[in-house]
Order: sequence, then C-alpha cells, then structure tokens
Amino acid sequence: MEIWGKRGFEFLTNWVELSFLGMLATGFAAGKLIIDVTFSYLVVAAAGLVAGRLSYVKRENDPLPFKAISLAFLVGYLFGHRTGNWLVIMLIFAAAAVVSYKAHQGFDFLA
Repeated sequence: MEIWGKRGFEFLTNWVELSFLGMLATGFAAGKLIIDVTFSYLVVAAAGLVAGRLSYVKRENDPLPFKAISLAFLVGYLFGHRTGNWLVIMLIFAAAAVVSYKAHQGFDFLA
C-alpha cells in the first residue's frame, strides 16, 4: 500500500518535468507528421493562442511551469518540422501568444 502512495507523490512533485517531456515529444511528432507549410503555421498559431491563454489564466499564480510546457511544444516542433522557416514559426507562436493574452486581458471587464 505504501508503494502506491510513493508513486503518486513522485508524480505530484514531478508533473512539470513529465509534462515538459510529453509536450516536447508531441511537438516533435507533430512537426514530423505535418508536411504542408500552411497547416504547419496554423498549428503553431493555435499552440501560441493556447500558450497566451495559459499565461493569462495563471498570471497571478506561478505561470512559469505552464510557460515552460508551452515552450517545450515549440522547441519539439522546431526540432521536428520539415516545412517552413524556423524564424517564422517562432514569430507566429510569439505573436499568437501575445494576441491571445491581450484579448483575454481586454475581456476581463466582462467577468
């Protein structure tokens, strides 16, 4: 019985590292599978929008783990991408994250 508790505790303390590795592998696989440059840029823009949303939602708590996990997807995608320019991919990700963050910041008055 004690073994199960210890494994669960290890997962709770190492969730950032495990999520980082999972998103790194997911980004790499997505980069290898996507061969159309337009779809590649759309996937990166969607990932940037999600990263901006996570940054906004976790802005008051500790946002660093979520930013690291979001960047893990981007790094994995950059290592695995077959089409598109790496600089354009990074700029699209950053621009989408900023737009998403600012859009959620603007909608804050509705809550």
